Amino acid sequence: MPNKIPASVLVPGKNEEANLPACLKSLEPANEIFVVDSQSSGRSVEIAESYGVKVVQFQFNASCPKKKNWSLENLPFSHQWVLIVDCDERITPEFWTEILQAIQNPNYQGYYLNRRVFFLGTWIRHGGKYPDRNLRLFKHKLGRYENLKTEDITNTGDNEVHEHVVLSDKVGYLQNDMLH
Repeated sequence: MPNKIPASVLVPGKNEEANLPACLKSLEPANEIFVVDSQSSGRSVEIAESYGVKVVQFQFNASCPKKKNWSLENLPFSHQWVLIVDCDERITPEFWTEILQAIQNPNYQGYYLNRRVFFLGTWIRHGGKYPDRNLRLFKHKLGRYENLKTEDITNTGDNEVHEHVVLSDKVGYLQNDMLH
């Protein structure tokens, strides 16, 4: 892909040095990448910086907003479109081609992406949820993660885990899968 995709990518993480290299390599087509780190104790920040991405530290205060909503509110995104990718997820070249086409479509303000889950290198076709659709590509000013009560969902730490993006405009569905 000769030109960068005019989208910003948000990668939340903490102590992800094992996953970050492959994740960031798969995100190279994006014009802008932010890794929002929660004071990693390992080499996560060093690895992210070696890929030339922007690293921002996040300090959770045990209430809202959690990391993703904080990032959507506070990061100086250069593009209106944001793609949210976890450190253990990958975006294929074919998927980038579809993303480029999608963000040029004026009829949609966001897109559901499907995650194809792998375990030990094998696609989990049965016993899991497939397709597993998540609204992860959207115009960042129009979408936020729902604010579930912290006491209702425990052990999620500083990151939205079970929450979903709420977008009050028209959304579409992408065909390619994000690898998880």
